[in-house]
Amino acid sequence: MYARRGQLSNPLAAGDRIACRIRVLNDARRACCYIRRVLPLILDPQNATQALGILLMAIGIVGVFIPVLPGPLMIWLGALVWASGDGFQRVGWPVLIVMGLILIAAWGSNLAMTAYFTRRSSASWKTVAGAIIGGVAGGALLTFGVPVVGSVIGAVAGGVLGVLVVELLRQRRLRPALRSGSQYLIGCVFGQMVELLFALLMLLLFVWQATR
Repeated sequence: MYARRGQLSNPLAAGDRIACRIRVLNDARRACCYIRRVLPLILDPQNATQALGILLMAIGIVGVFIPVLPGPLMIWLGALVWASGDGFQRVGWPVLIVMGLILIAAWGSNLAMTAYFTRRSSASWKTVAGAIIGGVAGGALLTFGVPVVGSVIGAVAGGVLGVLVVELLRQRRLRPALRSGSQYLIGCVFGQMVELLFALLMLLLFVWQATR
């Protein structure tokens, strides 16, 4: 009886192995076709420059959430590199200047939001500076441990710690320091949301001009 079961199971196992090998061969064939299509793009200097520009813009989107990386600036640099590879035919200097103005607005809005909510709790400008320094330092320290998530957590934790330290040194009381820390967190959230909107606006402007 056991032998019959083994005889019945062996053909099924052999069939599964054959199906698995067929799937592997199909995946390898698709990968070869993809490499065959992409390879000319990589070898062509113009397309390689444009691919580098797209990569910089993708890093810029990630950089919106990581204080260590200047997200909007990376998007602008990516658009500049892509436009240079295209000979500035579709994306010219007028578009790049408009994107540069949006870049300045994105930076200014993020700093303004953070400073406004931090100052709402009667914190001083030294507290705002401490939050910025702590955020950059925390993001830089945890970037090497956990590249993306660690940078975000480190930036937020470092900023809050900077607020708490400055407020404790200034007022010698814990409750006002905690209030300033919570307001800083609210400012960070709103600031990142506004900066993300500006970054998306830059990308939409770039795509609109690049695909005309």
